[in-house]
Amino acid sequence: MQPGNGPDGVEYCSWQEIQDLVHKIAAALHGKAIAKYDCILAIANGGIIPAKLLAEELGIRRIMLIPVHEKQIVEAEMPRLEAGKKYLVVDDIYDTGDIYQKVARATRGFDCTFVFCMSRYSQEFGAYGKLLNHKRWIVFPWEKTQA
Repeated sequence: MQPGNGPDGVEYCSWQEIQDLVHKIAAALHGKAIAKYDCILAIANGGIIPAKLLAEELGIRRIMLIPVHEKQIVEAEMPRLEAGKKYLVVDDIYDTGDIYQKVARATRGFDCTFVFCMSRYSQEFGAYGKLLNHKRWIVFPWEKTQA
């Protein structure tokens, strides 16, 4: 499928758009003079690829996964976080806020900044690359699409 608007309320996101959004997020983090992060926490599954790209952009060598399965955090597989460390939590999209709220609860008490490639809502916390002005379903380039 090609990037752009698709049938049935779907929007396809290209690899180039993801690269641009990651670069924009990295610039926003640098612009806020935020101290260097010790680790990136990628929200599985959507945050894995943006997390890797951000790690390269920001020079962060450590990435851990926040395991999410069927919209639930798998507590037994949560990484062990350390007090005094700075974490950058990455996901592909802030949609309903449900996953964000669960991850925020699971990481409460730790120094975490949240970033999203795209967001359906303007936020006062964290950063996002693109504010969506529609409710179309976003298909990221790493997702399977219908043929």
